[in-house]
Amino acid sequence: MKSPRIYTLAFLVTGFPPDVSGVSHFNWERAQWLAKQDMYRVVVFAPDWQNAPDSPSVPSDLDGKLFIEYYPSKPWLPYKLTHVPKFFAAGQINKSLAHYKPDLIVMTDVERFFLLGTWQLPGREYAKTHNIPYIAEYHTDLYNFSAAYPGWQWLRNFSRSSNLPNYLYRNFDMTICPSTAASKSCQEVGVTNVHTISFYGIDVSGYSPNRRNPQCLKPWLSVEEKENKILLFLGRVCFEKRVDLLIEAFAKLKRRKLNYSLIIAGDGPDDAVKQLKRLAEQIPHIHFTGFVLGETKANLIASCDVFCSPSPYETFGRTTVEAMASGIPVVTVNSGAVSEYVIDGVNGYLVPPNDVEGLANSIHKVLSSDNTEIIQHALQDAQQFSLEQGCHNLSNYYQQILV
Repeated sequence: MKSPRIYTLAFLVTGFPPDVSGVSHFNWERAQWLAKQDMYRVVVFAPDWQNAPDSPSVPSDLDGKLFIEYYPSKPWLPYKLTHVPKFFAAGQINKSLAHYKPDLIVMTDVERFFLLGTWQLPGREYAKTHNIPYIAEYHTDLYNFSAAYPGWQWLRNFSRSSNLPNYLYRNFDMTICPSTAASKSCQEVGVTNVHTISFYGIDVSGYSPNRRNPQCLKPWLSVEEKENKILLFLGRVCFEKRVDLLIEAFAKLKRRKLNYSLIIAGDGPDDAVKQLKRLAEQIPHIHFTGFVLGETKANLIASCDVFCSPSPYETFGRTTVEAMASGIPVVTVNSGAVSEYVIDGVNGYLVPPNDVEGLANSIHKVLSSDNTEIIQHALQDAQQFSLEQGCHNLSNYYQQILV
């Protein structure tokens, strides 16, 4: 009996642990999930983070099924918390591709490989020569994000006037986006041949209302705040997430003499974090935690009273789903991918983007209401974003183009 063919999948990524972004988590989780399937061998090309000691290694049960090739990397000039390949890394990647002989090559966040990185698209010539699919994935709304950074607003305008995105992405057979919002962003900057697949997912089993325990908040709250309602922002602390709007909305709530506290969990570029801390320093009961991970993170989410995200350009919204799965009500903006699954008044609350007054009023409404039904709907809806489902969706697509 003929054994089933095993396909080799090559993923060229910039987001990968020890980076703690949602994209990095997904790239690592996806690689492991696919490698556990009998039909795939998976090779991930990831930044070496200048030989960081805490980069992941292949689990023993995936030996021979999953390979990680670390390429020489450097901090990316527009966003130094991201590492991208150095110029000469393209040759190393191409040489390794010839060794592994992939049946499919996927590149995520194309701009980070090309712009101020390799100035090349590694794998393109190999894909053309061997007639295999060469796929781009659009994980991050880079062009809209850039408009939030001082000195980089030109990138969005330049990309539209110069046709740069179309120049880059036309080298690929297809561009895959995880949401309708991401596909729309691609098309707005001139990218064609875009396909939407709901492929993002998380292991929601690690998040639960049963983790709720006010004692988990003690490291950050003062004694006088123990009876306060707790607002939570969790994610990159950076300009594009519009944490400034949440701080301004919180200031309005504090002027009403409300017993609320705000925890801002995560980290980001030094200049953004410093600016946001300056904005918050005159407002009582705002706490910056830095990065929180694993059990600490899951316990923190479940122990707060409302999750707030004012970010208008999410291509998925991982932390929003984590909050839904943790049993706390979500207040976010009616924009980006989150508005595709957060339904106002059904499983969460939506406010217009950039509306400080609306954000403050919605938060107060949530904390003054019985949200039992909202939370129950959110708990059910969060299950549709399991890692299993997202990877199944991708695997089904790969099977279609690999035959």
